[in-house]
Amino acid sequence: MSKVSTQELAKYAVDQLEAGTDSGKLAGRIAAFLLDERRSRDAADVMRAIDVELARRGTDHVTITSAHEVSEAVKNELASLLGAKKPLFSEVIDPSVIGGVKAQSGEQQIDLTVKSKLARFKTAVMRGN
Repeated sequence: MSKVSTQELAKYAVDQLEAGTDSGKLAGRIAAFLLDERRSRDAADVMRAIDVELARRGTDHVTITSAHEVSEAVKNELASLLGAKKPLFSEVIDPSVIGGVKAQSGEQQIDLTVKSKLARFKTAVMRGN
């Protein structure tokens, strides 16, 4: 029995994401596979390989974090601001985000959460601006 390579696993994951599979469920299946195969140390390598495969296909992975579901229009606007040409979205619902939204694609990040706005306001007040 041959071992499934990291690249093969990444191609499978991207195929599934492009087919519309929920990213949370897919992550659970990949994690279970890695645990079953006693390859949990490969998780970071698999994530990097998925990013490489997405880039190879011209797709940008955009992670949206908010307290509630975000509309497609808002997702697409955030992707545009991040420079994502062909975005593939993952949504993280985080109740600790009181309001606003955060988006990340690669090294680019937009933080429009209430917490970040208050932190910027505090910094401006402390500097006397």
